[in-house]
Formats: sequence, C-alpha cells, structure tokens
Amino acid sequence: MHAARSVAMLVVALGAALGLASTASAATCAGSGYLVTSGGTLQRFSTSTNAVTATLALGGTDLVDLAVAPSGLTIYAVDRTANAVRVVDTATNAATATITGLAMPVAIALSPDGTRAYVVNSGDSTFATVDTGTNTVLAVYTVGSSPTDAVVSADGALLYVTTGTVVVAYSTTTGAVQTTYALGATGSAVARSATTAYTANGAPSFSVSAALLSGSTAATLHSGMTGQPSSIAVSPDGTALYVGTGEVGRGSLLTVPTAGGALTSIGSAASRGVKSVAVSPDSSAVYAAADGLVTVTNASGTPATSLSGAVTSGINAIAVCPAVAPAAPTAAVADAGDTIASVSWTAPTDTGGARLTGYTATASPGGATCTTTGATTCLFSGLRNGTAHTFTVTAANVVGTSPASAVSNRVTPRKDNRARALVVGPAKVTYTRKGVGVAFNVTATSAGVIAGAMTYKGDRYCSVSKRVTAPGTYRVKCVMAAAGRSLARKRKTTYTLYASFSPTNGPLASAKQAVTVPRRR
Repeated sequence: MHAARSVAMLVVALGAALGLASTASAATCAGSGYLVTSGGTLQRFSTSTNAVTATLALGGTDLVDLAVAPSGLTIYAVDRTANAVRVVDTATNAATATITGLAMPVAIALSPDGTRAYVVNSGDSTFATVDTGTNTVLAVYTVGSSPTDAVVSADGALLYVTTGTVVVAYSTTTGAVQTTYALGATGSAVARSATTAYTANGAPSFSVSAALLSGSTAATLHSGMTGQPSSIAVSPDGTALYVGTGEVGRGSLLTVPTAGGALTSIGSAASRGVKSVAVSPDSSAVYAAADGLVTVTNASGTPATSLSGAVTSGINAIAVCPAVAPAAPTAAVADAGDTIASVSWTAPTDTGGARLTGYTATASPGGATCTTTGATTCLFSGLRNGTAHTFTVTAANVVGTSPASAVSNRVTPRKDNRARALVVGPAKVTYTRKGVGVAFNVTATSAGVIAGAMTYKGDRYCSVSKRVTAPGTYRVKCVMAAAGRSLARKRKTTYTLYASFSPTNGPLASAKQAVTVPRRR
C-alpha cells in the first residue's frame, strides 16, 4: 500500500526528463506533503516548517493509500471501505471527484505523465486502469491473489504488483503478465528508481530484493533484517533505500545505499510501527509515518523532529509533493565600471519545493553569462566599453530552470564612468581538494556587495560574492575547481583577478590585478 509514495518521490527526476514541470505555479503543491488516515482524513503539511497546514475530511472510514500527480495539481486518496478513490485539487484543498467501480482498493500508482492511474483491488484481485482526465475506469485486469502494492515503470509500460511471494510485471496497456520475480517470502511493499524495482519481503526476518527492469530475476540485496517490513522508498536521486518496519515496539526506519552496503537505523517513530515512508524531492529529508506521528530526519538520520500541529491518528500513508522549477529571481540591478559590470538580484520566494542549486546571469547584447552556486551577485568582466548592457537572471533547482527575471537597468561600462578605485590586497594562492583557491582582502567603505572573478584569455574560472553590512576589510576567496586545477597541473598561469564593491548607495568601485598560479607539481 505504499507504491504511490514512491512514485510521488521519484517523479521529480522523471518530470525533468519528460518535461512535466517547467515553471513553478501557485496551484501546485510543491513544498508540501500529504497524509491519509483510517478515519477518512487528508492532511496537508509544509516541508519547510514541518507543520500541518490543512485538514480535510474526505468521507469514508479507511483511506489506505495516496498518490500525487506529477503536475502537483491533484491528490488521489484510496478509500478502501467506499470502494473508491477521492480526487482532491491541491489549489483549493477540496475534493473535486470520486472514482468508482473499484473493489476494496488497497494501492494506487500513477503513470509518469499523470494521464493514467492504476488502482490495485484486493476484493477481486485486479488492477483498474483509470483515465485521470475523466476520472473513469477504462479497463480491469486480473492479478495474483492478495495484492498489496504497485508501482509503474519509468517508461509507463509496466505495472509491478506485489502478490504473495512474487512481484509480477503487467503490461499497462493489455494487462498481460510480462515477468514474474520470485521473492522467497511474502512481498509487502515495492518501489523503484529509474532502472530498478525494489521490494521488502518477509517477516520477522526480511530482505530487500532488486529486480532489474530489463531482467527476469530478482537479486537479494540484503537479508536477515530484523522486523516486519511495511513500506519501502527510493530517494529521488536513486542513491538510497529506506525501509519502515511495522512492528509495534520497534518502529524502525532503516536505510541502505542502493549500490550496496550496511543496513543502518536512522530513527524510529516513538516505538510505534512505521506505516509509510516518503523522501523529499531533493533527497535531503525522510518522513516516517506512524499512528498519529510523523518523524522527519535528514538522510543520515540526524537531527530528528516531528510534524507539529494536529496530526491525526490512524495514519496509513504519506507522500511528498514533487518539486517544480523555481520562480524567477526579482529586482535585478546592475552597476558598471571599466569593462566590468556587477549584477545583484533577489532570490525567488518560490523555490519550487526544492533547494536552489544556483543562478545564471546573462548579459545583453553579447549573451555573456555569469553563474553562482548560491550568491545573489555576479561580476561580469571583459565587457566592451561604450556599449550599453542589460542583464537577466534565472534560478535553478534539481528539477529545472526558472523563467528569466525582469530586465535590469541599463548600464554602460566606461573608463570615465567615475568608478572609484577599490582597495584590494595581494592575492594568496592555495591548493585544496576542491581546487585552486585565490584569497584576497577587499576594503568596503559601507554596506554593500563584494564580488570577484578570475579570468584567463577571456574565460571565467571562478566567481565569488559576499554581502557585507558594515565598512571594513573582508577576506574573500574564489575557488577554481576542475578547470583551474587541471590548468595548474599543466603549467604556470597568470590570471586576471577582477574585484568590485557595489555599495548600497553610490558608484561602483573596482580593481583588477594579475595573479600568477604556479604549476602544481
């Protein structure tokens, strides 16, 4: 009863490949998660504050599974006692439709494009194919007895269903059996990455099995685990498995690398049996749901906290909404000096539900770019004096790139643009595991932003920026990673170090100096 959560978590990576989510929207549920309960309740929570934000009574008495549409616009909650699936709009947090014609449904999985839902029925041992556009059942196919969980392959062609001691791959278009994987013990849950399906099998000593989607056998990855497996999830980046054990008094959350390694415990749910596990879109947080409690840990298991607010008892399933690309940065402002320009901007408040990975500023005309891994200021060098320039900025997260910001003010680099001389100390070169570091002191006369860049033959090797709140001399370090490290191994190289200071009010101050990086022997 937990494949939907695996699908919701994995749709982040798949959505980028399939072009499912290109821009953030207020209508999506990015940055949120959901849980369903045996009392017919759907609850929404914030993944940034770990607090319950809304509670919706959907009717029925036993919601046992849920899935989040790849678009983040719709939630599907499986209502076992009502033989139905409740459809909820994430923008309004209201039920909009009910899918009927089911027989004691226990699990739901969505196609990668979100156009089909596959509902596994325990009442008649079938799976129903549902058109999510019309919320109607298109076809019903027979599966093995006592089905418990299901997940769709990355290409949408196969539905993997756990039935007894096997997991069976069915064609999603014809319902025909494609492959049967013997597990050796009863399979309780199934999840998948882009290339592999994983099952947690058996009790009280259980194993995790992996079935290559192109293969015909399931390999046992880990065996002899203590506890009764209740759920399994794969991190969206495909590097880790998380298994919840459902025995009361254990309540363990276990993890193991998908590449192999030791199985370790990273938390529990107050000695309550774990019902369901979900992972955040950026793979940084793991949610373990138990009866009336959801614990939140990072990937290594610390620190641990729990959802706050009125968390309902009887939780059966939890899912985290897929991320989308972030909104555009705002307030791009440029200032110019002699062949340089400094651009600053404000980070978007809507990150798309995932951590921002960087920014790209683009100059016009010419199309020159400047990137940062988090700083909100970038320094362009080598611009043509006398040519007016404007700039736009995009933000990126694990899913994709935002729309461009509004165009900045127009600035013209000139030798006589009254850019003040900037006091910059001699650069010191160091070699680290991350690359070649170039550190220098910059004297700021007020609050503002210090920026720096290292260039060689017109190519940029690193960028750095630092926001300061008071006058003073500040140490700044620009690290040249792979390209700079490679060049240092070949020969001695003389770079141009550009530095600038953009005060909160007043003209840009700039300086440049030659920095020789000896060959590293």
